[in-house]
Amino acid sequence: MSYVGKPVKRLYDDKFVTGKSTYVDDIRMPALYAGFVRSTYPHAYIKRIDISDALKVNGIVAVFTSKEINPLLKGGIRPWPTYIDLKSFRYIERKAFPENKVKYLGEPIAIVIGQDKYSVRDAIDKVVVDYEPLKPVTSMEEAEKDQIIVHDELKTNISYKIPFKAGEIDKAFNEADKIVKVEAINERLIPNPMEPRGIIARYEGGTLSIWYSTQVPHYMRLEFSRIFGIPESKIKVSMPDVGGAFGSKVHLTPEDLAVVASSIILGRPVRWTATRSEEMLASEARHNVFTGEVAVKKDGTVLGIKGKLLLDLGAYMTVTAGLQPLIIPMMIPGPYKIRNLDLESVAVYTNTPPITMYRGASRPEATYIIERIMSTVADELGLDDVTIRERNLVTELPYTNPFGLRYDSGDYIGLLKEGVKKLGYYELKKWAEEERKKGHRVGVGLAFYLEICSFGPWEYAEIRVDERGDVLVITGTTPHGQGTETAIAQLVADTFQIDINRVRVIWGDTDTVAASMGTYGSRSITIGGSAAMKVAEKILDKMKRIAASTWNVDVQEVQYEKGEFRLKSDPSKRMSWDDVANLAYRSHDPGLVEKLMYENDVTFPYGVHIAVVEVDDTGIARVLEYRAYDDIGKVINPALAEGQIHGGGLQAVGQALYEQALLNDNGQLIVTYADYYIPTVVEAPKFTSIFAENYHPSNYPTGSKGVGEAALIVGPAAIIRALEDAVGARFTKTPTTPEEILRTIMSKR
Repeated sequence: MSYVGKPVKRLYDDKFVTGKSTYVDDIRMPALYAGFVRSTYPHAYIKRIDISDALKVNGIVAVFTSKEINPLLKGGIRPWPTYIDLKSFRYIERKAFPENKVKYLGEPIAIVIGQDKYSVRDAIDKVVVDYEPLKPVTSMEEAEKDQIIVHDELKTNISYKIPFKAGEIDKAFNEADKIVKVEAINERLIPNPMEPRGIIARYEGGTLSIWYSTQVPHYMRLEFSRIFGIPESKIKVSMPDVGGAFGSKVHLTPEDLAVVASSIILGRPVRWTATRSEEMLASEARHNVFTGEVAVKKDGTVLGIKGKLLLDLGAYMTVTAGLQPLIIPMMIPGPYKIRNLDLESVAVYTNTPPITMYRGASRPEATYIIERIMSTVADELGLDDVTIRERNLVTELPYTNPFGLRYDSGDYIGLLKEGVKKLGYYELKKWAEEERKKGHRVGVGLAFYLEICSFGPWEYAEIRVDERGDVLVITGTTPHGQGTETAIAQLVADTFQIDINRVRVIWGDTDTVAASMGTYGSRSITIGGSAAMKVAEKILDKMKRIAASTWNVDVQEVQYEKGEFRLKSDPSKRMSWDDVANLAYRSHDPGLVEKLMYENDVTFPYGVHIAVVEVDDTGIARVLEYRAYDDIGKVINPALAEGQIHGGGLQAVGQALYEQALLNDNGQLIVTYADYYIPTVVEAPKFTSIFAENYHPSNYPTGSKGVGEAALIVGPAAIIRALEDAVGARFTKTPTTPEEILRTIMSKR
């Protein structure tokens, strides 16, 4: 019996497809409801807040501002110290509410608490706030000039300004046959999980219980402990079903702090579920511009890259925003053997909603930049998209890039050649050329990617085998829609050689799971699954020892296969899996329980993706086909992996062509779900997903590398390249909107 490598049907989907899943908002509890008064200015001093009329609304229990909430906080929201060097950034820990100045339009400044959500809504409108408006700064370029300062205490808008230099950049440019200018823009967009963020806080007898839509319950327990000064042993964070996150729920919001503080003040449970509009404000991502020059030889060899990456942090440093200015520059060399680089990474504050992270978190931006470089250089030199990449791809692995990232294994050129062949790239190019002769505006684009996955440093796993032989796996990873718990069950069932239906996987409760890093960065199956495999091996070894003790032999005399323990020297002596499990509990021992924290390094999956785009006479582009060929190491569950390609590919369609969190000159978000165009099944392309048969495994026990973000990392670059092929013009940013496409079409007539 073997499950790994097979498209095993997801084990926990019945509740989702029958509507019986339990999200935070579904939890029934006699809790008060919370809502927020939000700033109507992007930049203004708060002169006075009058809550008297709000308190007169029937059902209202309390209205708290910074005066009541902030003194309870011993700290504020800070960058994620696991991955971000706090000393590299200028920032101020963000409290629940601003004390004297609002810094973006929509910033929460007071919490209203009542018996029901409707009275809360009415009372919010009755809170009167007097402002002294200030001129805002909403563009990154203006913010960098420091003429208007967002945080007076910092005396500058520049939070991070670090050069990333390697090799001999002057020599590279002196030896170049041609200098090519490149621009790549990733506009601001919104993750948009199906479930908006939500939290319930109950503070009783010095113990804080939180039900929370999060990806990282243990990290949030740590942060709640630090911020409120409550020992972690007295905080429980429970993660019910989570309806998607895409990185945005690694994020701690000021609303969360206000809800917890209110529960502490009132001694009663308080709950808040964000409206869709509030969700759009709370989680915005990307928004950066790269401008640079590339030194190249006539044959297409890239000698060096120099340029500037300018990033928007929004008004505050969030838990995750600091990842972008760190990771994007380090990943700009991508899968290419480019050794000479001079990159400046600058992150600035603006009077706009804060930036968090979104699926791929920095790798889509880095991939878009380097793939724009490759495609632009190809155009300038009259080379084919495949040729330019073959000429520059890393040829020997492992390989350490100029900024110290060690690419673990692979055959980049081999995969490119194989992918081009299997995906029918040149056949598609020929087809598109013939279609264009008939007047159809179609194009084919190709892009290569290198992803960094399985961020450590560790993950936790625990396994319990009960007296009947059934298995409980407690994982530190926290699935929120990917189905990774099914893959973990496959790995454990195979290690134990038992029916997968005897394995149950649980996660997401800090009282149940001893430790956890959580789920993000395509890490769950590779590091979480490996942790489960290693602890399963410990359990199996313990069961062999129990069998050996029963037979009074050395453990090496016991072999195990397909649910049966046998004595090598006497095949007649056998015990079933169930028998040994039962024996383990007869001696009043705690039984079969093992746990561990597994550590390992990052992995680097890679691949080539192709998009086919059609553009109509009004400038509306549609992705007809999306084809992917990936080396993600050993594929644990092909159906789950393919699902990740489909989901990421559809989000890539949105990022490349439709989705943009548009702000006006005041930094106000001016889109709703009526005009924020998330692609639906109508806009979904036909998908082809192939995983390399001759894969290059990671050094993890699973052999896998990660696939959760691949298609959104490379998809925008492939789609924009296909758009260029269709229209016959150069495009630099995501999304490239119908208006921009139509203007280009009209200008060519």
